Amino acid sequence: MDKPLRIAVVGAGNIAQQHLPVLNALPETEVVALCDAKPEVLAQTARRFNVERTFDAIDDLIAWGAYDAVYLMVSPSRNAEIGERFIRLGAPVFLEKPPGLYVEQAEALVRAVNETGTITQVALNRRFYTSIRAGHAALLDTGPILTVSVEAHEDLTSLWTNPRRDDEERRRRVFSNSIHVLDLLRYFGGDVRDVKGWVTHFANPMPDSYTGYLQFESGAIGRAAVDHFGTRSEGHRFQVRTVAATLQSHDGFSRVVLDRRDHEPVEFGLTGDDLKFKPGFAGETRAFVTAARENRQPQFPAASIWDGLATVRTIEAITHSAEWPGG
Repeated sequence: MDKPLRIAVVGAGNIAQQHLPVLNALPETEVVALCDAKPEVLAQTARRFNVERTFDAIDDLIAWGAYDAVYLMVSPSRNAEIGERFIRLGAPVFLEKPPGLYVEQAEALVRAVNETGTITQVALNRRFYTSIRAGHAALLDTGPILTVSVEAHEDLTSLWTNPRRDDEERRRRVFSNSIHVLDLLRYFGGDVRDVKGWVTHFANPMPDSYTGYLQFESGAIGRAAVDHFGTRSEGHRFQVRTVAATLQSHDGFSRVVLDRRDHEPVEFGLTGDDLKFKPGFAGETRAFVTAARENRQPQFPAASIWDGLATVRTIEAITHSAEWPGG
């Protein structure tokens, strides 16, 4: 059996608390170092997950260098900057979403990968939900996908009243969080040929309602709706149709129901490691380990850096996300 991939985790905050249980549990990975600039967070997380080697500076981690791959769990505003630095060092990089809050940042990461060949995967874990994967496979048995509709609603009231949040995070929330759902447009529909987007300003100091219509290369149609006001309810969901069937999500994607003409509905739930850990995390980690061991870029359903850029460009087109002029 291959030795575990030695992982250095950069960032010990909230999202690392979800990845570390998976990295500790899977036989394919071993966490050998943890890096964070906040001493208390670093110490607490290292104790909780039994990580012996810690660093409070990225330079020190790099100088040590006794790792096979890097998990970057930093804030969305620093993803691109730190991501490019590690990509240019050459060890495989697992990059939390988004691969940049701006298209230009994601393009810089693509250039770095093109120039170095570094294995790089973007963490878009909905692609690995066992409920979604099973439902998607069953839907394809009914014919080609014709329409994909997604909703990524979220109540951002607290974001505007929380002094710990900065304006960039507020402005780019559709890239840093709505990306989870908007990426499913391309997961189900494939490459995008054209996008028409509408942006509206209803309740918050910045645009807070986005509507997009997409045409995929296959000829299928995509629809996206994002409201950042009102109650969330079941704010993140999708519906995908063929001529003979509809696949629809429920309960935050933990249940997916296939409704076929002249058949009883079939429900797909979370299975395996998705019942132990945050759904999708084990699947995307195994995909990354496979890519690193085989020295190749991640393959679908994993999101390569080019795939991540394509999703960021799609969101850019939907949101017309040039700086809001006000008014």
